[in-house]
Amino acid sequence: MLQKFDFHVHSAYSLDGEGTPASIVEAAEARDLAAIAITDHGPELSVGISPGKIIPRLQDIEIARKDARIPVFIGMEANIVGPDGEIDLDGRLVEKLDLVLIGMHNLGSSVSNLEELAREYLTTVVKVVERKEVDILAHPFQFQRYLLPYLPQDEIIEFVKLAAEREVAVELNSKYRVPDEDFLRACLREGVKLSVGTDAHTVAEVGRVDWPMATLRRIGAKQEDMVLGRFLR
Repeated sequence: MLQKFDFHVHSAYSLDGEGTPASIVEAAEARDLAAIAITDHGPELSVGISPGKIIPRLQDIEIARKDARIPVFIGMEANIVGPDGEIDLDGRLVEKLDLVLIGMHNLGSSVSNLEELAREYLTTVVKVVERKEVDILAHPFQFQRYLLPYLPQDEIIEFVKLAAEREVAVELNSKYRVPDEDFLRACLREGVKLSVGTDAHTVAEVGRVDWPMATLRRIGAKQEDMVLGRFLR
């Protein structure tokens, strides 16, 4: 039986989130999750964490996990901030984290059609994955809309193989209900680990993983296909 977990949750340390780390952990326990990761936005996003609050956040999560009955992981949802796939978390901060998500929130140039937008998204994410500073791709191919249908199949498979090689997991995102099942099956074939994330911005949303869990069952995912085991070792 697949274990439920939520590796994409925002607290009040994100300007668009609410809830303390302690209240998020309490909600995760009440919903019988096997583990929880608190992953606030990086500082370069308009709703990201203020740099001066990064250390207090780490301390708050540490306190919450000492009292927790389930594993609690310290994460961040990083933003791409440079043309070569740089993210808005420096190496010293990454070393203090258990896991790093990458979420696409901005693209550098304006494009005229969805095919170009999808290509730019893919090109940018590939650069991040090649740098291997992240563990999980959050809300995959969701930027303004779901972009995967606008990409050639061979380029999609090439990306999946790269993610497998670089050990970057792919998230099933409850908020946007992405990615699609064909893409997830390709991930399973190539050995890409899968993650589950609600993208919760309120405590009430934490652990609401019905859609990802149902999708995982439909595609025949097993516990060993999930990224959870990598962090429970």
